[in-house]
Amino acid sequence: MSIPPNFIRLLALMLLIGLLSGGAYAQEPVTYTYSYTGAPLPIFRDDADVISVVQIFVPRALRVTSVVVNVDIDYPRPGDLDLFFFSPIGTRTKLIEGNCGDTGTLLNTTFDDSAQSRYSDFCPIEPGRTFLGNEALSNSVGEGSFGVWRLAVENNESDDNVGWVIGASVTITGTPVTDKPITSAEGVLNAASLQSGFIAPGQMLAILGGLLGPVEPVSAPAGDLPTTLGGVEVSFDGVPAAIAYASLFQLRVQAPYSLTVGGETSMQITFNGMVSDPVTLAVSDTMPGLYTINGVGAGQLTAINQDGTVNSAQNPAAKGSVVVLYAVGLGAVDPSLATGQAAPASPLSTTTASVFAYISGIVAPVEFAGAAPGYAGLYQINLRIPENVSSGSRQVYVYANGTPAQSNVNLWVE
Repeated sequence: MSIPPNFIRLLALMLLIGLLSGGAYAQEPVTYTYSYTGAPLPIFRDDADVISVVQIFVPRALRVTSVVVNVDIDYPRPGDLDLFFFSPIGTRTKLIEGNCGDTGTLLNTTFDDSAQSRYSDFCPIEPGRTFLGNEALSNSVGEGSFGVWRLAVENNESDDNVGWVIGASVTITGTPVTDKPITSAEGVLNAASLQSGFIAPGQMLAILGGLLGPVEPVSAPAGDLPTTLGGVEVSFDGVPAAIAYASLFQLRVQAPYSLTVGGETSMQITFNGMVSDPVTLAVSDTMPGLYTINGVGAGQLTAINQDGTVNSAQNPAAKGSVVVLYAVGLGAVDPSLATGQAAPASPLSTTTASVFAYISGIVAPVEFAGAAPGYAGLYQINLRIPENVSSGSRQVYVYANGTPAQSNVNLWVE
């Protein structure tokens, strides 16, 4: 999830230009349209299991009041397709989902909450029409506009048809915001799985939004984490979190161990004296997430084989051997740790939650689950590869007190 510093500086400059040219201090709503400018993206056959994702960067910080989306898709059968639109913090809106069968076109089609008919009810055969989506684009009202908006297109039905996403655009209306950080509950993610939802005591979080921190990213040094970094402070019910990373549009923080399980907590971000609106989050005893090699919470797990090699297709784990996984959100540990404290190597702090693992549905005994020595907010899970599991890339399932980590992760077995 790290972004090159030069790219962040460019984003910050674009944001500044956008604010200054857009009347940053005006109170009246303003409207801007941004378009995808890349090459057409292929829509693959269903059996390829590939989602085509169009990314549209919006460099202006608006508090959103309305969103309109235009798509230009050349594909013979709209009933094969699912179209989902995502805000910068991950709020999803279904535009169509397997609608209209053989009838209809998606060439130059606009989705607008003010339209009179759903696309799925009308099934237009001519381009250039405007319709309601299956879900309202007002899902994103109140969020910040700054960041990357995404259109995801997937062929979910046909192994014969292919096509192209030719283009897309988003038109955003909103009130310029320059006075405080912007995020929402949907922008508070598990730092490993990148999924939103409950948070747990001691959990590392990735917080996405706008104007969250300094233009030049700052990372905390190794060891114990500070509660102030780059002019940023994050609190939960007034209790400071520990901060590992701070940038313009992303923070990495460890939630306090003192969170009350089963209740709610109010999170606020302060940057250079500017305080965000409070964000209410539900608290669970655990909310496990597993780190992956690609950093997006899916695919190959970040795993170390018993011989010290990184688990991969070239270095699979032997059956019966122990593999180390890395996780967040496993909850309280014993002996307890302070928020932001790097865990010692002795004594080891183990989870108070019961942690279980399965590989391809077969129990993989967990020999240790607890705080990873030398790190704050990082857990490690030592599990033994079952002797009777099949060789190859195998799916891994981890549960903490019955709560599952993300399921679309795997490791390699010899």
